[in-house]
Amino acid sequence: MNTTFKILWFEDEPAWFNMEKLRIEEILRTHYLIPVIERRDGDDFDLEELTGNDYDLIFMDYKLAEGKTGDTIVAAIRNSYILTDILFYSSEEQNMLSAIRKQMPPIDGVYLTKRDYRIFTEKAERIIQKIVKRSEDVVNLRGFVLDNTSAFEVRIREILNICWQKFKPEHKVVLSEAIEKQLENKSARVETQIKAAKGAECTFTYANNNPYTLSVADRLDILQAVLPILNETYQMPITTVPHDFKQYYLDKVNVYRNKLGHITLGEKIIRVNGQDVEINQDLHRLLRRNISEVDATIQQLEMYLTNHI
Repeated sequence: MNTTFKILWFEDEPAWFNMEKLRIEEILRTHYLIPVIERRDGDDFDLEELTGNDYDLIFMDYKLAEGKTGDTIVAAIRNSYILTDILFYSSEEQNMLSAIRKQMPPIDGVYLTKRDYRIFTEKAERIIQKIVKRSEDVVNLRGFVLDNTSAFEVRIREILNICWQKFKPEHKVVLSEAIEKQLENKSARVETQIKAAKGAECTFTYANNNPYTLSVADRLDILQAVLPILNETYQMPITTVPHDFKQYYLDKVNVYRNKLGHITLGEKIIRVNGQDVEINQDLHRLLRRNISEVDATIQQLEMYLTNHI
């Protein structure tokens, strides 16, 4: 799931689908999840596609095109050991209930509701809440945060590489001074790496791409030196990224990354900026929101560097 929530929706009426899709997307956004909703007609049913896609939820109309019924499709899915939750709905409620009862007990994890926008939306919201809550444990949270922040760190490094490639000589001097300042601040234990960096043909390129020479905090300091150049010389709007990007990044994601990286199974509290933070649904939502925001911010910077310099 991470920041996206994938729904496969079997529905033959585009107008009804489009109306309900908006409501479902709004529900998912309250969890700070990105909706990925795919509609299929009844005659588009492909069991092999389901086995190759990790859907979080399936919505299914009971009466589909070409004479198929939703219970037939559900039975095929369950017989293939695809255990995704399914919300089964129909305006022909009694026919649907009868069909489902005939398939019991093989069909499990199937929810039933009426084809009424209010009733359907309420039932869908409860199921989504259950699925999201089921995924919200400390192991998933730690993996989610570490995976995304690791990806952010790679992207920050590449942003600095692009700046080095595209900047004018006088601005490369600023980058060189910034990276050498970080190297000077390193302790004796990294003296060998520092000598290798300073002795390299290009100190900046060597140090920025060496996995052991600089930390993410070091690269953020260098990025802080880059931002005024981008604003003043390359006319990047000051609204593209926060002025103090380093503090923004540390507060939004890195402080949580460091805490979750060292948490043990069963712990319920992490200490963040001197305060106890409970590991609960609110924290999961906060981190999904923060990671989405940081991802969008880094993407804006990447796009400006790629398209305007």
